[in-house]
Amino acid sequence: MNKADYEGIYYIKRSPIRMKGHNAESWTTIEKLMSKNGGKADFDALAIAVKNHRHGTQSAKYPYQFITYCIRSGWLQRFN
Repeated sequence: MNKADYEGIYYIKRSPIRMKGHNAESWTTIEKLMSKNGGKADFDALAIAVKNHRHGTQSAKYPYQFITYCIRSGWLQRFN
């Protein structure tokens, strides 16, 4: 799957049980964005919100990778 396969509007299906460090910071950013937008946000807005997401000690090459990780983990769900 590529980025285009994930485009659409998302909501939080469930929150992660445990998340640390940079992932926790980015997840908090997602929650704040969603709370401002009636509990939903489109894929591009989510990717922009976590543009400073860090992978280990470096900035992630593609911030949307964290969003796709959240989708694959079942935390974010696309509206039909």
